[in-house]
Amino acid sequence: MMLRLFSAVALSTLVLSGVSPVAVASTKTSSQTVSGVIVKYAARVDAEAKNGEPTGANLLKGVTGSEDLGGGLYVLKLANEVSQMQLRSWVDRMVLDRRIEWAELDLAVDSQSVAPQTFRVPEFTKARAATAPRSLSARASLSAGSRDKARIRLSWSQPGNRYGAKIVGYQIQYSTNGGSTYRTLISNTGSNDTRVFVSDGIRAGVSYRFRVRAITNDGSAANTLGALSNAAGALVRTAPKPVLVTSAVRVGPGNVSYRPQSLSDRGGFAASQVRYRAVATAPDIESVESALCDEKRCRFPTLLPDVSYNVEVFATNAVGKSSSLDAENVNDFYFPFQWYLNGQFGISMPNAWKYTKGESSKVVAVIDTGIREHQQLSKALLRNPDGSIYGYDFVSDLNSAADGDGEDPNPNDEGGGAGGDSTYHGTFVAGIIASEHDFIGTSGVAPKVKILPIRALGRDSGTMSDLVKAVNWAAGEKITGVPRNRYPVSVINLSLGAREPVACDAGFSSVFKSAISKGVTIVAAAGNEGRPSLSFPANCPGVVTVVASQSLGDRASYSNFGEGALVAAPGGEQSIGSLEAPDSQGRILSAGFNSSGLEDYVLAEGTSMAAPVVSGIVALMYSMQPNISPSRVRTILANSVQDFPVGSNCSITGGCGAGIINAQLALARTSALR
Repeated sequence: MMLRLFSAVALSTLVLSGVSPVAVASTKTSSQTVSGVIVKYAARVDAEAKNGEPTGANLLKGVTGSEDLGGGLYVLKLANEVSQMQLRSWVDRMVLDRRIEWAELDLAVDSQSVAPQTFRVPEFTKARAATAPRSLSARASLSAGSRDKARIRLSWSQPGNRYGAKIVGYQIQYSTNGGSTYRTLISNTGSNDTRVFVSDGIRAGVSYRFRVRAITNDGSAANTLGALSNAAGALVRTAPKPVLVTSAVRVGPGNVSYRPQSLSDRGGFAASQVRYRAVATAPDIESVESALCDEKRCRFPTLLPDVSYNVEVFATNAVGKSSSLDAENVNDFYFPFQWYLNGQFGISMPNAWKYTKGESSKVVAVIDTGIREHQQLSKALLRNPDGSIYGYDFVSDLNSAADGDGEDPNPNDEGGGAGGDSTYHGTFVAGIIASEHDFIGTSGVAPKVKILPIRALGRDSGTMSDLVKAVNWAAGEKITGVPRNRYPVSVINLSLGAREPVACDAGFSSVFKSAISKGVTIVAAAGNEGRPSLSFPANCPGVVTVVASQSLGDRASYSNFGEGALVAAPGGEQSIGSLEAPDSQGRILSAGFNSSGLEDYVLAEGTSMAAPVVSGIVALMYSMQPNISPSRVRTILANSVQDFPVGSNCSITGGCGAGIINAQLALARTSALR
């Protein structure tokens, strides 16, 4: 369908003296006219008929041409917009034609919250390869300030012969099965340095083997892979991760339980080599220590009856120790406003950051309104060689694009909207995922991952065909006339949805299934209509669908819900507020711009905000386990939640997913994978 994609976002500018409302949610209505049809042709049917027209054009009126969307889908463009009812009758006739496997209206979609340069895909030539790097060595290398984080130092000597070419980087491979099979850890270091520290996906207690080879260039447009070095092995042991206590408050004598730690969480040590102890404290009462502990629980037989104790559990091995209360120290100026990261019904982010803050090799595609430069995202955005932002603009409607042209490799958010508001929605969403921890602004969920901005929404929303093309491009599909994406993505965030109910039938479903089959996890906002059904594309099979929760742990009143929702995550709600951070108004804070177009910090609410919270967590999971499958990601997310409060709408009526996502538990489960 030419379905328009929209966001229902409510925004306000955060000023140092407090919170000042400046803008409100969009009230756009569904489009009643459509100017295109998305089709998938039957096997062995060409997109172009023998008469030179797009195949199937004779079944429509006023077709001006077709456009390749990737993945075997095309959009047939009409010269003039036609009513949905009229076009639906034409589409119903089209699908009776044996040449057409599937067809749908190109309806509208929108976000769910309230100089052009073409690059070639790097290729490896058959030019003479450099000889193997020499004397590769690998050894564990813990940093003094992070003794619970696994890291390995690799060093080697340059190849003996480069055959006149220049070294432009090295490829690093790793094996966890004794060298039987290898996978690429770093495709190109981008430097001729012969020493590198690797931590991406490295876990304590796992025996690794590594190989490297040089990447050379002789001045041509393509690089050459050299011969492989000798293999070198290393095993890292670290201090234990913090124990995840499941019963922190103890009333009277009894047991305190915690989640059994995996080999990696124990720092690579056997359970018998880790000692657990616990301390129970209560106001005005002497603390009680217990060494009656095993890998699952500590016993406190002498606690006073009817007294509530808070319990801290310690884990100690030969390298160091940890406390269940350990959390990453967060000093960002606006962190106190971010109740959703660490509040009662937040996602336990400071504890999760003890596992990882992400890896720069992991990329999250944010398909949205594009991006604008903001100090919080300067390090997170992928860059072209000239320093400009790498990404793509797929907004095909010239009026909505507002940049003077159609598709181009410039993902800049041109701002504006049908009502004149400039929400810079894509920048806000990207900020939730990857804002830098810089002592200045907000804290991103995954501050060290990279953001690939892809523009599929313009000033007046976008179309289904623009969205399909953007998803296909992010996933690496070949699209006629568009250079392939140079940066493989692990996660695609979709804080957008159709304005009206749309089924995710065969044609649309194939787009998402194809991306997921490539190892990409797709996270989508449930929608903001407050109805018991999910918006498109959140209703597509395999997509991680996120319902929005508020500060009291219930579903936000605007959030869609229903069958197919996987988890809930904080999306905020102003009418509820937040007792933990009153100045936040119970909303979500991220990077934005004020009414003068200057960098600022903005409050918003919507499922558009909930989805990137989960996308950030998923990016951290990929940072820990680079080859984790999307299906495994879904399973871990669904089993890493906080229960909804008793008596809440979610606990009574359901449809909100398994619970409110808990980042610490999700990363603990990821760490336990073999």
